[in-house]
Amino acid sequence: MPAMSRIALALGLTLGAYAAPNSITAPTGMKRMTVALLGDYGWTGWQPLPLEFCNTALPKLQAEGVSIPREIQNDCDPGDRSAISNATIEEKRTAKYIEKVCSKKDCAAFMSVGDNFYDSGVAFHSEGINRFYEGWANMYVGKAFDGKPWYQAIGNHDVVAGKAGVDFQTRLAPLIDDRWYFGHENKPFYTYDLKGADWTATFAVIDSDCFINKYQQSTSVYNTDYVIECHKDTQTQVDFLRKTFAESDATWKILQIHHGFVSSSSNYTELTPLIDIVRENNGVVVNGHDHCMAHYEYEGTNFVLTGGAGYAEAGDCNNGVPLGPFTKWLGADAGQAANGFVTLDISSKELLFEYYARDMKLKGADYYPVADEMMPSYNFTVTKHATKGRHH
Repeated sequence: MPAMSRIALALGLTLGAYAAPNSITAPTGMKRMTVALLGDYGWTGWQPLPLEFCNTALPKLQAEGVSIPREIQNDCDPGDRSAISNATIEEKRTAKYIEKVCSKKDCAAFMSVGDNFYDSGVAFHSEGINRFYEGWANMYVGKAFDGKPWYQAIGNHDVVAGKAGVDFQTRLAPLIDDRWYFGHENKPFYTYDLKGADWTATFAVIDSDCFINKYQQSTSVYNTDYVIECHKDTQTQVDFLRKTFAESDATWKILQIHHGFVSSSSNYTELTPLIDIVRENNGVVVNGHDHCMAHYEYEGTNFVLTGGAGYAEAGDCNNGVPLGPFTKWLGADAGQAANGFVTLDISSKELLFEYYARDMKLKGADYYPVADEMMPSYNFTVTKHATKGRHH
């Protein structure tokens, strides 16, 4: 492990216990609370490695048996390299769009579903700190964001830097900016409650990277020290989710996670133990990973895909063509997926999910036209309350 990474881990373990009191939490007592759901956004500030290195030097190093860090491998990804220019533009514009909509709707908090920093996460070194400010702290500014908590989650790009990267986001980031929240114990999985005048919503955040089987392959850039270790003990997170929901008598129960159990792209069936618990509790799943927005309903459970806040990819939403009866809405057409985010209005009566797709204009072309971007492109409600905890 690099020296700075060892320092990061040591500092995180030392300071982690003090991060939670420094963090902002959502207000309480509202009859109706609006929160924003988003993910897959953190492109700004990433500087891809020189093309000459990736195409010429890297193969030579590999041929000589040199061990190539996962971060370097990932930062040479040709697809991500080609996307960086448009991705940065779209993230900045979408951040302003989120501020515009949330100023209108008075969003009380923000929930991330991970992939907070492309391409290879951040860690406690100069580059990582600069990226934290450029790609997040100084990106999401303005009245709609000021003093509002961000309940964060970990995505696959966040684990490329390994333990040091996860440690930075879960333990150190809450000390750097008090909006950044990662629970009271500063672990990659945690729970929090939003409490209204006559309702409570229990959220459980789980790191789905630990469950994905292909990340255990030695060729995967996500096969880092952190992922190898947490994959050996996924039962801890399963038990945590079961205990959290079982002990909660909340009106609503929501799983906040990165990967999708059902999607128009990749269905991660390894998440079945988690989804079974959600289903048993009449809960809802909010996830990202696919770079588009969608609504799925499968075996009575609603899945909210929020992954359009950075670089949108039409293929992740099957180019707007529904797959199977479980697909209720896709924020995409044949050529482009929408940038945007989802708002959730919580009350005792219902959960109202509204999908805000941005009218995307780039280089003189309107390549995802939206008639009125201040109105939701799609919405649905959940009225069936969560099951009560076992102590009732």
